[in-house]
Amino acid sequence: MLFINNDDVKRVLAIDDALRVLEDGHRELAEQALVARPRVDIYTETANPERFHRWGTMEGSSKGLHRHAIRMKSDVVSWRDYGGSRVEDKFCVEPGLYCGLVFLLDTNTGEPLAFINDGYLQHIRVGALAGLGVRYLAKADASVVGMLGSGGMAHSHLLAFAAVRNIQRVQVYSPTKANRERYAREMQEQLGVDVIPCDSPEAAVKGADILAACTNSVRPIVFANLLEPGVHLTQVSSEWAPDVYPRIDLGIGGDPASQVITGVPIDDSHGFPSYLAGDYEALQHAWGAKNRYGTGGGHGVVASDGTVGGFHGQTVSLVDLIAGTGRGRENDDQISCSGGVRGGGGKQGLQFVTVSSLVYDRAKEAGLGREIPTEWFLQDIRN
Repeated sequence: MLFINNDDVKRVLAIDDALRVLEDGHRELAEQALVARPRVDIYTETANPERFHRWGTMEGSSKGLHRHAIRMKSDVVSWRDYGGSRVEDKFCVEPGLYCGLVFLLDTNTGEPLAFINDGYLQHIRVGALAGLGVRYLAKADASVVGMLGSGGMAHSHLLAFAAVRNIQRVQVYSPTKANRERYAREMQEQLGVDVIPCDSPEAAVKGADILAACTNSVRPIVFANLLEPGVHLTQVSSEWAPDVYPRIDLGIGGDPASQVITGVPIDDSHGFPSYLAGDYEALQHAWGAKNRYGTGGGHGVVASDGTVGGFHGQTVSLVDLIAGTGRGRENDDQISCSGGVRGGGGKQGLQFVTVSSLVYDRAKEAGLGREIPTEWFLQDIRN
């Protein structure tokens, strides 16, 4: 059995590979040869009233790959005001450290194959998923990106966009000037395109064909007045305001939820199915609920069918788009988006079984990773 750390993952995982295996996984899902469970979060009160523990899991199983993967996260989360918005902070044990792992298994034998640090893999798989949305719904000649955010997600998203469209110009804004300027230098050098740091969100999104929100904000930062005809939208942490949804003509979504759990359900800022062990008013206080929109954070009010209030456009699943059975963009004036408009849509478990299988196979071939005795994880008592 292997333990594969983030440095090993970086050596074997490229954005083009992630795009390819995610497409393959969606085709397998269309053939009913893959099962995926989206993310479920469980919050628990801690001794500090401003902090909550959050356990998040998602999993997937592939007949074709003969693999099952579950991604697990253990975070202590809190929220604070920053740069005119409200952002989420998280850590494990102490600030600057995080605990996220993918547990990969062989479905032919049940053998545990690997534990994989999920940090870099997570950034690449989220960026690649947004890239697939761009591939299938953005204008064919999309060449200008408006980027809100300058962290790891902003890097991986731009790599994915550049892999599926001929990107010529990037306009980036984040509240900290040094961060947006560093991002501009790094991405311009990496991609060989013009990357312009901007002093405001309005300047960053003006004339953009793709508007990407890659932040940790739990308040909306994208409003309807920023949208131009034909733009394609992506988001990471529910950054769209309620007035955005009525403007969207076409979005990836419509997948049913697929989780069963005992406990008190709540809504959280990311829109994942979430449950709480503790007092809901205490969690609302820590969130800063008075500054939140509706029942799903930046999502606005969610109807019983999972549709976000105000959205009246067309939804199409990524599975159908990839399989060629779904209808995509009809003209260059339509506003489209990669998810966020009606329940499901993420298939996160699919993403982890496909991408982590690729990482494991590449690491084995390259002799990377640290060997762990498999017998440590086996026992002779029937459970």
